[in-house]
Amino acid sequence: MENVYLGRQSILDGNLSIYGYELFFRDKKFDYKSNYSNVSIEETARVIMNVLTYIDFNEVIGDKKGFIKVSPEILEGEFIDILPAEKTVFQISGISSVTKYLISTCDSLRDKGYEIAVCVDKDYEKVLPLLDSVDYIKLDINDFDDVGLKEITDALKEFLNAQLIANRVENEKDFLLAKELGFDLFQGHFFEEPAFYTEKKLPSFKLSLITLLKYALKEEDFKKIEEFLKVNPDLSYKLLKYVNSPFFYLRQKISSIKQALSILGYRNLQKWVILQIYAMEGVDIKHNPILERSIIRGKMMEILTKKITDDIDLFDKSYLVGMLSLIGTVIGKSSKEILDELNVSDDIKEAILEYKGTLGKLLKAIIDLEYERIEDAKKVLETLNLSLEDLLKAEIEAIAYYENFISQT
Repeated sequence: MENVYLGRQSILDGNLSIYGYELFFRDKKFDYKSNYSNVSIEETARVIMNVLTYIDFNEVIGDKKGFIKVSPEILEGEFIDILPAEKTVFQISGISSVTKYLISTCDSLRDKGYEIAVCVDKDYEKVLPLLDSVDYIKLDINDFDDVGLKEITDALKEFLNAQLIANRVENEKDFLLAKELGFDLFQGHFFEEPAFYTEKKLPSFKLSLITLLKYALKEEDFKKIEEFLKVNPDLSYKLLKYVNSPFFYLRQKISSIKQALSILGYRNLQKWVILQIYAMEGVDIKHNPILERSIIRGKMMEILTKKITDDIDLFDKSYLVGMLSLIGTVIGKSSKEILDELNVSDDIKEAILEYKGTLGKLLKAIIDLEYERIEDAKKVLETLNLSLEDLLKAEIEAIAYYENFISQT
């Protein structure tokens, strides 16, 4: 694929389950999260067409909905309906005025099965004629104080056929306020906060997983791990189910813990245990935003580490750094406390807590990309002789890896 890249950000429902993704298209000419109101129709059309040519749409959104930002002019273009109707939401921004033609275009696309979202701001009254023809109304909640946000939310809730999306939800306070005001969907980095998990007592199942992770990280004798699993039948069942999944393409069914451990090895066992720790109660594993973020980080770490070193030890640790980077969030404690408890090596701990060393720098660049701090990411990558293009390629590959993995889980 030539100079065309794609990123995505989760849109969650009120239960912190993934509902869909906003898709960000980038190319070498404008390597930032595209703001289509500032980009020409021709350029945007070219980028979207190139992405659809080189990337399977299903590989980047799975069974979720893909929200694609468009301008009114782009929406009216002939190329737009090549996207799969059942999975595509056109998110309109940059509306200067609502015309009858725009309304009829939206109605026509909805008749074909597409959904329409519209981005509104303080001047929302100018788009009121369009709101009966949309499925989602999106609002940057940090553009308002609490009183102003309530006023505009109350006004928008009159359009009962549309779901309200709160954008730029960055912390627990934002989320709770938006939820209280009646928003249906939420977008931002808020779900990474440990505050969402600290009120819950850690269940015995998770405590057992932490013990198992300690064993796997220390590479305890498999006989000891086998004995531990035998007295934890729920873990044994999940492990056997995982090893027998299509992900491993085994010719024969594995029926014993000893067989399963010999096939997995310590590295894959570590990965599996971390996946189980990240699984959130009440949230389907395929719609878990923390799990998604951690797997993508881990895979990107592996891809980028392989580009800059042949050090097997560093490569093995790279996935762990990505996966463990959100461990504090899930457990509801500080990451330092959890990493100390797990007794991980100093280089893994310093990479996660202080962004030190090669692995720490890679993690920092990945997180900068997630937050769209592109210039910061570039500076870090330069110290490792990597380019932004390397980072963006790794992101696409990791997204495809995650979707393939989750579809077979």
